[in-house]
Amino acid sequence: MPRRGGLVAVLVLLLAAFAVDALAAPPPAAAPATPSAPAPTLTLAPSPAPALALAPTPAPAPSSPPPDVSVVAPPPDTQPPNPDAIQAPLLAPGQKKKAPQGTPDTGDYTTRRFEPAGFPLIGGDSDIGFEFGAVGTLSYFCCGTHPYAWNLDMLLSASVKEGPTGAAEIAQQNYLLQLDMPGLFGGTTRILPEVSYNHTVNYGYWGIGDASPAGVPAGNTNPGRYHEWIQSVAQVRPLARVHLTGPLYAVGMAQFLYVSPQAYDQSQLAEDAAGTTPGAPRIYGTQAVSLPSLAGGFAWDSRDNEIFPHSGMLHEVGVRVEQGFPADRQVHYVEAGAILRGYLPLFGPLVLAGRFIANFQVGDVPFWELFQAGPFDLKEMLGGSAGVRGVPVGRYLGPIKVLGNVELRAMLVQFTVLKQHFSLGSDLFFDTGRVWSDYSFHSPLDGSGVGLKYGVGGGIYVLWGQAAMLRIEASYSPDAVSENPSLPLGIYVNDGVMF
Repeated sequence: MPRRGGLVAVLVLLLAAFAVDALAAPPPAAAPATPSAPAPTLTLAPSPAPALALAPTPAPAPSSPPPDVSVVAPPPDTQPPNPDAIQAPLLAPGQKKKAPQGTPDTGDYTTRRFEPAGFPLIGGDSDIGFEFGAVGTLSYFCCGTHPYAWNLDMLLSASVKEGPTGAAEIAQQNYLLQLDMPGLFGGTTRILPEVSYNHTVNYGYWGIGDASPAGVPAGNTNPGRYHEWIQSVAQVRPLARVHLTGPLYAVGMAQFLYVSPQAYDQSQLAEDAAGTTPGAPRIYGTQAVSLPSLAGGFAWDSRDNEIFPHSGMLHEVGVRVEQGFPADRQVHYVEAGAILRGYLPLFGPLVLAGRFIANFQVGDVPFWELFQAGPFDLKEMLGGSAGVRGVPVGRYLGPIKVLGNVELRAMLVQFTVLKQHFSLGSDLFFDTGRVWSDYSFHSPLDGSGVGLKYGVGGGIYVLWGQAAMLRIEASYSPDAVSENPSLPLGIYVNDGVMF
């Protein structure tokens, strides 16, 4: 649930490319005569909606004994990657390989080797400000398993943003350790354990409902913090995906959260928690709570690749049960949700991508879960970089959320810098959605009329090698003035495509 903004800025990509090129060792002499290994995979946090990567299938092991394990940097490619063949599809047992749309994947997935990488991180967005830090990744390749045998990521970051007094403040801190192990148990299972901690001092809160007002009451002595609160959350989460048949997978997850929210003096959250706001519903989760949960469901994945899909579908449907402790915190609820994604190639490099989300929570839901959605990997919605772009995070809260996204995207240009291959692309998008505060669907908190919020904008993609994708986007939304009165835009720097 922490906000995660940013990957590596373009300048840092080029500098890192120079470092990799300078330090690259020649491939082991005993390695099979295959084309180049993929560039180091850079997978950050369960990020804003990166597509769900499902269980891959190992290819048959080579007949000759593999060479000794060695730590090598990836050798330079001889040809730039084709954007239509960024990564081969992850095939399930018995699933037929689709005809490639471009040059087939020529990466070396059989030579036993480690590929370490470490980079400075520069990013952020209009919610958390300028983000900086470092990310390290270690990938191990062997046995023909795609996209690697295992990958370990570590992220340390902080963000700086102007505070209410005009001085810069540390808005957010992120610490993450994540392991990805595909191809387990004969290629049927993929396990992704994760440990993280996040501390944010400017999370948004405007109250519950689709018509929550943005103003500050007259006479309030803390107007700069009226719509903000402090969040500290620690998370432990193992997630498993098991192949069933064809593109169908079973998904299971266990999660433990420790959340310690803090309301600013004379803020709206403090007023709603005390019950002094006229007409405001009771809110839960204003005290520190431990929140274990279990989730289960199914996924359907027929995408042609994970990094930049051109065709196919990715759907997730699941149910989550959560119980807070101590019990007198009165936090316990059930959540059900569905995320449907589809990709349609048009002409040339153009791809039409669409996503629909419906999410429902029933019970005593903590307020900080009312702007989260997703059956397995919770993302900030309705507003934020994973929902309706341009709408600030926390602007609209409710147990019922429905939203949709449409994108026209393409990878357009390929080039090589210091023997490292890059691709540039762009996207145009339209996002819309809304929340409901209860299941009567006509609460005064939700206003009247259609009530749809929207964001419209575009962005650019920078792809390094086969898997490290940087996305920079700007979105206009009328609701952006809630966060930035002088500039009604949301600015986002993230990794990967949105969905």
